Amino acid sequence: MRRRANAERRSWLRRSGRRGQSLVESCVVVILLCLLFYGFLQVGILYNHERALQFASFAASRSATVGFNSDVYSRTYRAAAIPASGQMEAPFSGLSQREQLTYEAPRDIDGLIARYLNPLNPQGMLSYEFWDPYQMDPNITAGGAVLTESHQQEHPLQILRDSGLLRAFYGSDTVRIPSETVMGCHFSLYLQ
Repeated sequence: MRRRANAERRSWLRRSGRRGQSLVESCVVVILLCLLFYGFLQVGILYNHERALQFASFAASRSATVGFNSDVYSRTYRAAAIPASGQMEAPFSGLSQREQLTYEAPRDIDGLIARYLNPLNPQGMLSYEFWDPYQMDPNITAGGAVLTESHQQEHPLQILRDSGLLRAFYGSDTVRIPSETVMGCHFSLYLQ
């Protein structure tokens, strides 16, 4: 009888120890799955920013090929890169995404972005979180009948930024996104 009681007690102790082990293993697996999910989400955000900056590069080079000056194609680049530019800082700050989208919507010719694209208005009338720290000025060089626009822009890794995990594993809180557009330069044919 005692042997049987002792055997039951030992088997109960073994089973209860294994339940704790499986709980710890489950916690480790859940943490790893969350990090993997957030990593995929961050890659999706960076891909979205890269596509927006490719379009901004195209828009800037297009405005340069028709003969606009550097201020105009720089403004065109910044306006086209708004989807990858973070929160609006001027003329309004602290807006929700919905409020920001209502101000950015191209309602009419007097819209906020249309006024910013007018070179007669001051440069600082419109500003976004990622415009100034990451030097959003396109580099345009014209060689013969070809115009090349290139830039490299730093973008922050927004997910888990404050945790310090990114700096520990990746070594930085930002990722450099390069872009280059090559386009035919035709303005000399039309402007004489």
